[in-house]
Amino acid sequence: MAICIAGCGHHDEADKPTSPPKTVQAEVFTVLEASRSGEYEATGTLRSELNATLSSKVMGRVVSVPIREGDSFRSGQLLVSLDARELMSGLNMAEANLHSSVVVEGSARTAVELESRTSQARIAQAESQVHQAEAALSSAQARRDLAIAGPRTQEVAQSHIAVIQAESNLKLANTELERTKRLVQEGAVAQAELDMAQNRYDLAKSQVDNARQNENIAHEGTRSQELQAAQDGVRQSQGAVAQAKAALNQARAAALQTEMKRKEVEVANAQVQQAAAASQSARVALSYAGVTAPFDGRVVQRMVDPGSMASPGSPLLAVEGGKYRLEVVVPERILSWVALGTIAPIQIDSLKTSSLSGKVVEIVPQASAVSHSFVVKLALDPMSGMRSGMFGKAKIKVGESSKVLIPGRATWQKEGLHYVFAVNAEGIARLRIITLGDTFADRVEVLSGLTAGDKIVVSDPTQVADGNQIEAKQK
Repeated sequence: MAICIAGCGHHDEADKPTSPPKTVQAEVFTVLEASRSGEYEATGTLRSELNATLSSKVMGRVVSVPIREGDSFRSGQLLVSLDARELMSGLNMAEANLHSSVVVEGSARTAVELESRTSQARIAQAESQVHQAEAALSSAQARRDLAIAGPRTQEVAQSHIAVIQAESNLKLANTELERTKRLVQEGAVAQAELDMAQNRYDLAKSQVDNARQNENIAHEGTRSQELQAAQDGVRQSQGAVAQAKAALNQARAAALQTEMKRKEVEVANAQVQQAAAASQSARVALSYAGVTAPFDGRVVQRMVDPGSMASPGSPLLAVEGGKYRLEVVVPERILSWVALGTIAPIQIDSLKTSSLSGKVVEIVPQASAVSHSFVVKLALDPMSGMRSGMFGKAKIKVGESSKVLIPGRATWQKEGLHYVFAVNAEGIARLRIITLGDTFADRVEVLSGLTAGDKIVVSDPTQVADGNQIEAKQK
């Protein structure tokens, strides 16, 4: 039954006659593309080249803010002062730690140097004692070997020859002594000559005694007591050598301990560097107690007063500096006519001057995703009365281009949108949304919504409705 009812209802609707559209006489305009050349008026805002919001890097109470909105300042000038007593205390503590570390490091270095020199002296002395002990051992071993071997024939002969030579020297000395005595008695020579002759005689006599004793020893040979004494001397020398070498090893071990203490000096030096870094950090932190100007400029906004608590990152002052720039918005189609260095006339209504010009110094490379427009910045010469935020216009010269132009009376605006009535091939009027551009006398540029060859109604739009049959009348 539902299907039958639905079918019957559809049949009745199809059989219902449709009324013809209302016919309205209206002036119809065929859209054409026209070549135009001239200027594009870009609007924008006056801004400073440099802009910054100053804040504190440390927490502290604001002591003074010696500057207000509109005041000028120089780079490095103190703009905000914070209570620095706690930071100064930290710096004093860091300086004291640094001084203590330096003293400890210096004492350790001095002690190591003194101990190093003492160790080197001990090693040198021990080495000398080892050499002396080894030399004494060699001498004792030679005496022992000689005692064991006993006297040789050559030694006996040599001892006898030494006796004969000593006796000959004694006779000669005796003869000289007698002659000198006679000469002294005669007064021919001085008493000193006699004394010298007597000394030579005595020396020759002692040499004879020694030579005779050595000859007796050579004939008698080595006695058991002498051999035992020579062997005891060797053992004593060996003990002296061992003792000297032990002392040398001990001195070298002490030198190794000195090298270990050098590591302690390096640790002390590292502590000095750490304390110096802490001192520098405290000094830098103290410098944060004063907020200084980063460049020459002006105060735009003061956001803090004395007595307020400043925290890291919280804004204190908004400042600006450098030359003023006019930042204008340029549509994508105009961008090809704009280049760095381009000169354009500038108009700022509040300054009431027509002699102002600007130079393009920057083109922001990224366009707006909504309007597909670019920001162009033009540098201006300084002029009295300029303020950030002023409204301005830049007239950019553009070359010849094709534009879709329609009579201005053919469009109207409603709720922020522009409309026209477009006439289709059947002559029916259809409402269409368009986007407008520049105005040229009684014509207006259409950026989107119409193309060359479209037909539109240019009569009073209040006399036309969507869906009317349009009967074109002569202009």
